[in-house]
Amino acid sequence: MRMKDKLLANVKVFKPANKSFEAFEKRFHTVMGDQLAMTDDQLRQIYDGFSPYIETSIYAEMEDVLAAIRNTYHALVNWVTEGPAKASEKHGNQSDKHSGVQTLGNHKSFSKHKQSHHPGTEEQESKDQPSRHDAIQRYMNDEKSFNQFVTHVITNYQSLPKQRIGVLVFKHEGYQHLELKLFGESFIQQYGFRTAYHLHNDLMHAFYTTFDDLLAKGTVLKSDQAIQEQVLAPVLEQFKAKIDAKAGEST
Repeated sequence: MRMKDKLLANVKVFKPANKSFEAFEKRFHTVMGDQLAMTDDQLRQIYDGFSPYIETSIYAEMEDVLAAIRNTYHALVNWVTEGPAKASEKHGNQSDKHSGVQTLGNHKSFSKHKQSHHPGTEEQESKDQPSRHDAIQRYMNDEKSFNQFVTHVITNYQSLPKQRIGVLVFKHEGYQHLELKLFGESFIQQYGFRTAYHLHNDLMHAFYTTFDDLLAKGTVLKSDQAIQEQVLAPVLEQFKAKIDAKAGEST
């Protein structure tokens, strides 16, 4: 039986006490009720799913459970908005490849630098809120999609936090080599700083989306080694091939 099927099977066979479930339900509505509307049956399905993995009691681990749900909610927002965002980004990236060129000789790790905040971003996000909310609710009302949501909550609860990627990636030799090539003087002079900037952003985004995709498929990432082997290594390999191909276009 696949891990995802096993996780969903647990949802159906485990029947918690009503009192514990009611405490969870009340806390969920207090913390996330204004962000994510779920029926009692949906909350019960989530509760039944993670309950077998509670080592002490729901009362002791309530905040960890809610953190897992919150993390899955953020992944869900990305799932339902990624398509429109990519289209917008593609339009915005049509610019002179040499604009903003810099010499990065002794640069620090670029991904640690603050990214600029564009005026009007918050206003646009505010305008997008209603349509995003509708997209989220359509997702939650679809049975297959909701099962994916439940699976992500359960695996997220058992896994290391996604933020662990930010610690591991800077120590990863493959990332260090790729970063040096991407922001090396040769690549910058040929393609421009902006191209390197966007490629690096794509790389970091791919780490996090790969992490979430694995959780949604039922993979538990509970160790540094698991993240390195199943998230960092394959994404770095893909991006190395992408950058090598781009560099080869001019030869």
